[in-house]
Amino acid sequence: MLNDLRYTVRSREIVDLATAMKNASLTLSPYFQRNLVWRDAHKRDFIETILKGFPFPQIFLARGPIDVENMTSSQAVVDGQQRLNAIREFIDGKLEVEGRFFRDLEPRQKEEFLKYEVAVIDFDLEAGDPRLKDVFHRLNRTYYALSAIEKLASEYSASEFMLVARALAGEILKAEPLVEELGDIGSEEGAEIIPGNMFSRDPGIGEETWTWIIERAEGPLATLLKTKAIFTPFEFDRKVPLMFALNAMCTYLTGYYNRNDRVRKFLDDKSETFAEKEEVISVLNETAEFIKAMDLPLNSMWWNKANFFTLLMELSRVPMLRNQSPADASASVAALEENLPAEYSLAAREAVNNRAQREFRAELVRDALAPQ
Repeated sequence: MLNDLRYTVRSREIVDLATAMKNASLTLSPYFQRNLVWRDAHKRDFIETILKGFPFPQIFLARGPIDVENMTSSQAVVDGQQRLNAIREFIDGKLEVEGRFFRDLEPRQKEEFLKYEVAVIDFDLEAGDPRLKDVFHRLNRTYYALSAIEKLASEYSASEFMLVARALAGEILKAEPLVEELGDIGSEEGAEIIPGNMFSRDPGIGEETWTWIIERAEGPLATLLKTKAIFTPFEFDRKVPLMFALNAMCTYLTGYYNRNDRVRKFLDDKSETFAEKEEVISVLNETAEFIKAMDLPLNSMWWNKANFFTLLMELSRVPMLRNQSPADASASVAALEENLPAEYSLAAREAVNNRAQREFRAELVRDALAPQ
């Protein structure tokens, strides 16, 4: 098979890459990318590698076409996002290494850091080229390999079903994708917000669909997931709330099932047209508003992922349960929590995502919430 993927191999100084990140001609968060997952310890080890003058593996960039009218070009990081972000944070004074920030380095050390040569492979791939995702997946099979949901998020980035899930999970904001400028290299002042480049949004998403999604972004469920201790910061980094939202949507539409078994089928079946999208996003957001109004204590068991999933599903799938006041519903689940059957505790602790356990928890919650 003819290999027509064109690329060049070269080196670029860190100052060049930092400037490209600063003016958004190089984006670290293209539509197919994962979230940032490196911990500070990994970032510090990496920056130490540069400060010691040691080499590190090449980074891969996708180079889009040149805008001949504005004489600008756009690039996106395909592999090397975590490393470039560590460089940006160190320069921007957000990362301390060996007790020093970038501003604390001697002038000669700053110059050596900024002139460090990075091996770069540039692919000639436009934003909508399907090979972009393929290359991304192939390059992310090692340490911190892509999780199942990270692969799905990249593969189905233009799917209506995925877009609704991303909105419900809080991944889509009402504003267009933005990046924060670094200001002058090494300066922590004068930062400004500038638009992302052509790689920031999947070109397969129509303008009408994108407008519809943006109008429904940052809704009640997204807010609840972000403000309550349902997910850890690391789980947000690995897109766990997105899989939660996908399972909530599938369960609302078809009932309980094992683990994540129906997610891919729905992504395939409703990739182009998701007829129930208005109903799903409205009901789940209305239910989230109801749960918020229940004013559950912060230490309530209902902020546990499995228990919250059950509560969200039963209140959304059985509308009559929301006919009562949030205060009455809160009292009902509080009573259940105080007199929790041992079988429920087991179903919320072991094999929590199996269909049998999900249905068992659902039945108890449904009975507890049923108006007397």
